[in-house]
Amino acid sequence: MYAVADTATTQHEAVHAYCHQMFGSSGPVWYSEGMAEMGRYWANDGDRSVQADRGPIRYLRSIKPPPLKTLTRTGETSDGWQQYAQRWALCHLLANNPNYGQRFRTLGFSLLGQRPGASYLAFFGTMNREIEFEYKVFLKNLENGYRVDLCHWDWKSRFRRHREGRTVKVKIEAGRGWQASRIAVQADRTYKVTATGQWQTEADAEPVDADGDGQGVGRLQAVIWSDYQLTRAVELGTKATFKPDRDGKLFFRCGDAWGRLHDNTGRITASVKLEPR
Repeated sequence: MYAVADTATTQHEAVHAYCHQMFGSSGPVWYSEGMAEMGRYWANDGDRSVQADRGPIRYLRSIKPPPLKTLTRTGETSDGWQQYAQRWALCHLLANNPNYGQRFRTLGFSLLGQRPGASYLAFFGTMNREIEFEYKVFLKNLENGYRVDLCHWDWKSRFRRHREGRTVKVKIEAGRGWQASRIAVQADRTYKVTATGQWQTEADAEPVDADGDGQGVGRLQAVIWSDYQLTRAVELGTKATFKPDRDGKLFFRCGDAWGRLHDNTGRITASVKLEPR
């Protein structure tokens, strides 16, 4: 099967044609159309970044995502570009996320081969809350250049409370999304953060410390994860104190546009100290 045109619709339909020729099926609607939309936006081999039209991106950033049980239900449906966009976003997330990529590929072959019992919930039911959380974060921050593989959530790190007066050091990479501090913070307790080191937010940019540049790009940021919800991000810089309003897990990142993390380099070391009451 050959497709010489590189227009979006042609690339979309070429994915359907390839799947039917190779497997005899393109899978259920959510998978079939989601993967075809990935073909629509395919640009370069090995490029894992988001490269989508501005209209769908604006739409996806504005919506409250539907439950994934609803989005991935089987059966033929007649719907519009909005549903296509939601399915594309889910397939892009699952295909490029190290947390789920291998299992998603296995699911894909099972769906294309029409294996009995194969479904999103059969493969990902135990991970559904984690995926729904990452899907919401993905849509909220979606822009061209966004790299799911750089911004995937760290579900494996263990978090612990630490004693008063003890300083815990955390290394934060400039070219990643939210990164686990391994510190479990407590509500209404005061934490002191001191950051050292430098990083760059562009290949040819001047190195900056955790205060960032004059526009705040490169400033150290923090957020707290609690029960699959994130607080509003706060800017810390090189020196700051903060008092969480809830218990949770502390994450850091380099403040930069979500679609421009790929060329960031360097790391900052944040020293976090729990102050006495």
